[in-house]
Amino acid sequence: MQISTLIIAPTFFTAGVYVLLGRLIMIFGRSSSILSPKLYLWIFCTCDVLSLVIQAVGGGMASTASDNGTDTKPGTDTMVAGILFQLGSITIFAFFAVDFLHRTMRQKVLHTMTGTVVPLLAAMVFSITCIYIRSIYRTIELLQGWKGYLITNERFFIALDGTMMVLAVAIFNFIHPGYFLPKNKIVESSRDSPDMELRNETRA
Repeated sequence: MQISTLIIAPTFFTAGVYVLLGRLIMIFGRSSSILSPKLYLWIFCTCDVLSLVIQAVGGGMASTASDNGTDTKPGTDTMVAGILFQLGSITIFAFFAVDFLHRTMRQKVLHTMTGTVVPLLAAMVFSITCIYIRSIYRTIELLQGWKGYLITNERFFIALDGTMMVLAVAIFNFIHPGYFLPKNKIVESSRDSPDMELRNETRA
C-alpha cells in the first residue's frame, strides 16, 4: 500500500499542471500552442490514468508476491513499465510546454497582459521539473529492485521523492493561479491581418 500510493499520487499533480497550461493557451490564443487546450487535457490525462492503472496493477502483484514469499520481479517490472510510461508522457508534455513558452516570447505578448504571468509560468516549469526529477529517481530505484541501494537509503527518498513533491505543490501556494492568471485574453484577430489584438475579458 505504501509503495503503490507513493508512486500513484504524483499523477494527480501532473494533471493539475496540464489543466493550467490549457488555461494559459486559452488566454494567449490558439496560435501559442501546437495542440488545443482540450487536447492537452484528454491526451495527457489519459496517459496519466493508463500509467496509474499499470503501476497499481504492478504494485498489487508485487505486494501479493511478497506476502506469499514468491518472486516479486513480475510485479516490479510492471510498476517500472508504468512509471516509464509516465516519464515518457511528462517528457512529451515538457516539449509542448517549452514550445508554448517559445511561441509566447516570440509573439511578445507577455507585456500586453494585465499584471504579469511570468511568475505563474516559472512556477509551472518549476513544478513539472520537480515531478520529472522524482520520476527519474523512482524509475532507477525500482530498476535496482527492493533491496537496491536507493530503496534502502532513506535520504534519497527524502531528497528526491518527498522534497520534490512538496516543492512541486507548495510553489502554487505562493504563486496561486487564481491570482496570477491574467484578466485579459489574447485572441486571434478575425480581420485579414495576421496580427494579434487584445480584448479585455472580465474574469468569472
